[in-house]
Amino acid sequence: MMKHWETSVLQSLTQWQTQSLDVLAYILTFLGNELFYFLMVPLVYWCFSKAFGIRLVYVFLLSVYINSFLKAMFAVLRPVGIEGVNSLYVASAEVGSHYPYDSFPSGHAQGSATLWGMVAIWLKSKVFWLFAILLVTAISISRLYVGLHWPTDVITGVAVAAFILVVYVKTDRWVVSWPVKMKWIGAIVLPLVLMVIFPSSEGLKYGGFLLGAGIGYLLEARHLNMKIPASWVKRGLAFIIGLVGLFLIQEGGKVVLGTSLGADGIRYMLIGLWGLLIAPYMFVKIKLYDTDQPKKEAKQTA
Repeated sequence: MMKHWETSVLQSLTQWQTQSLDVLAYILTFLGNELFYFLMVPLVYWCFSKAFGIRLVYVFLLSVYINSFLKAMFAVLRPVGIEGVNSLYVASAEVGSHYPYDSFPSGHAQGSATLWGMVAIWLKSKVFWLFAILLVTAISISRLYVGLHWPTDVITGVAVAAFILVVYVKTDRWVVSWPVKMKWIGAIVLPLVLMVIFPSSEGLKYGGFLLGAGIGYLLEARHLNMKIPASWVKRGLAFIIGLVGLFLIQEGGKVVLGTSLGADGIRYMLIGLWGLLIAPYMFVKIKLYDTDQPKKEAKQTA
């Protein structure tokens, strides 16, 4: 049952809408949507740190998976169309398969809190922690300002992200200590279990991505071990090449494979393989990046 206090909050906030604030809300909306994450996660892995990048891939993907699962389970109707609530940028909310019954918890709040919280944990900087908190707060409030979420949606989204981050901090060293065979088992079994538990479009996409990413990461570490160069020119070129490949698979895969649930899972598995195996191989092959693997000695001829 709708809480009157939440309606009152949204009615009050949406009355503050102005052209300049609408532009700011649009920017904040972009910073919390799928396209931005689609850019940020590979940027970290390809251009900054593989060690942190693989952690970000798993923690962030598990976070958005949990968010989608909770949305489907609770099926809370968004406040779009409520009297006195003026909703803006509704298209930013229509990305899931359960719209408009996908309000709780807020994906923008949970996703941004997970992403920037992970980066803050990695950097260990008090200044960046302050920046992350302010940015996540602004993104969360913007979802209320544009009338697309209830207050409890954004509060719960941030709380779920905080819980995920705590679990990550507590279990990171334990997971890293796993033998390679155990990591292979986890990389294959975990995504398959996730897809069985949540066999919807989102569940198959995120599970498929984790399956491809996990296999790709382990194969790349064993046979290539890409080394990120100091040159920002090389990093920038690699990032552009990598993104082109990602978008070709994302859009071209729809044409070749179709848009069925199974096809979505395969397409996102290919995206994961590209990001963590094929793209790094290309970066090394075209001499943008080096490899830590010892070069094979040329056979001596008699």
